[in-house]
Amino acid sequence: MRSLLRAALSLCLLQSGFSVQAVEASKPLRFYFVDVEGGQATLVVSPSGESLLIDTGWPGYEGRDADRILAAAHQAGLKQIDYVLITHYHRDHVGGVPQLVDGIKVGTFVDHGPNLEDSQVARADYAAYEKAIAGHAHVLVKPGWGLPIKGIQVRVIKFVL
Repeated sequence: MRSLLRAALSLCLLQSGFSVQAVEASKPLRFYFVDVEGGQATLVVSPSGESLLIDTGWPGYEGRDADRILAAAHQAGLKQIDYVLITHYHRDHVGGVPQLVDGIKVGTFVDHGPNLEDSQVARADYAAYEKAIAGHAHVLVKPGWGLPIKGIQVRVIKFVL
């Protein structure tokens, strides 16, 4: 079952331009797939206990998506999320960031850089994202870069924008 989940996540991440490999460890690599109504946020917890959240769902809805992510984080025993990776700035991927940072400490935000989409919605969502991550560590990734999470290897393999 673990191999099947790992393969499924790797396929999803490859389509997004990222890959994850588990490093041999005594604790399992854990995945929490969070339903964000029409999309998915994925919480990965390494054998060392470090965490990576991929995308954050929608804004609004009385905090529905952020609450679901927080429930998964608490189920995983996390007091903070070490990395939040935003794959792109569509509302169903980045919209939940402001509510998420109100509910749990976040170490580092990871993304591909400034919004390049020319729509009012994308500009507004990106502005809300920038405001929410102010004061947090922030990394702009390039192909070949890897997240320094003990117990797993996460590499940027390509960008498709």
